[in-house]
This record gives sequence, C-alpha cells and structure tokens, in this order.
Amino acid sequence: MGVELYKFNRMKTTKVIFLLIGILPFIAGCGSAQKVSYNIPSAKQFVGLWEVKAIHNSDEAGYMVIPSRKFKMIFDDGRFMNFMSTEKGAIITVDGTYKLDGDLYTEKIEHSFNKRQEGKDNPLNIKMTRTSFMYLRWFQPVDEFSVTRNRWIEEIWQRVTIEDFEVSNVDLRQELRLILDNDELIKQMTP
Repeated sequence: MGVELYKFNRMKTTKVIFLLIGILPFIAGCGSAQKVSYNIPSAKQFVGLWEVKAIHNSDEAGYMVIPSRKFKMIFDDGRFMNFMSTEKGAIITVDGTYKLDGDLYTEKIEHSFNKRQEGKDNPLNIKMTRTSFMYLRWFQPVDEFSVTRNRWIEEIWQRVTIEDFEVSNVDLRQELRLILDNDELIKQMTP
C-alpha cells in the first residue's frame, strides 16, 4: 500500500509540475500584452516642437515632473535646438545637428550652456508611443557645474500641438472632478 501511495503522490506532483510549466508562458504572455508598445520613430514623426514633462536621474528615486518651461525643436533639415522660458525671457540652452538611426538619436552639440558638451556627440536612446510622446535616455558623465555624475538620465517629452482650448478645459474639468467635488473651485482652476 505504501508503494502505491508513493507512486500516486509522485504522479500527482508530476502532473502539477507539467500543468504549471504549461500555464507559465500563458501568464507571462498576458502580462506582457499590457505593456506599452513603442516604435522606432520615422523622421516625419520626430520633427516638431516637444515639451519635457518628466525627468528621471538614475542616482535619484523616481521621475520628477517638470514645469512647462523646457522645449526641444527638431527641424527637418537635421538641426535641433533646446530652449527654456524664464522670467527674463527665452534662452537657448543647446543647439546643433542630429542624426536619427533606428532607436539611436545622436545630437552633435555646437553650442551649449554646458561648455564641456560643445563639439561632442551626445547619443540618446529613443522610443516613441504613437506620435505624441517621446522617451530619451542618455548618459551624463559630468554636469554643467563640472560635477562628476556618471548617471543615466531619462526624459519624457510630449509633442506640442494646436489644441481647442474649450475641449482642453472640458477635459481638465472632468479630470479634476476625480479628486474635487467643488464645481466653483474647478471652474476657477480651469477658466
């Protein structure tokens, strides 16, 4: 009886193992189906005005949301320019030429507020979702203050488009209603 029980338990264990082996790829496939799919940008998708929305430095925790003041203009003639608005006006922070080769976007820096960058190539990994968002990842050995960083920087950029302000305000109001139930306050926040 003991031998038969041992064989029965061993067969049960074997069936469970095979069942798990069969189910694991299915479970893994379901999880990966929910990931955002990125594509390699074409030159047409890439050209335009972009606004940085969030930045993550590998030596810091999480993404930092950036106020609407930093922009990247990518021209169809192979040139780019980063600029930002300040209380005193807009300033160009870096400019030069670029090359797009698959998922590698390389900026050849001509002028920069970080003088260590001038004349150098800055290779960035690039991913895009649809045509509205761009992800850039690049390595920063030394920052603009000559501090050694040796860190990766990830940036999320959103294409700047012409929008219908009324539609945008309606969308903002609907979003605010998820966290506020005061219609007067919502109207004040979205004129």
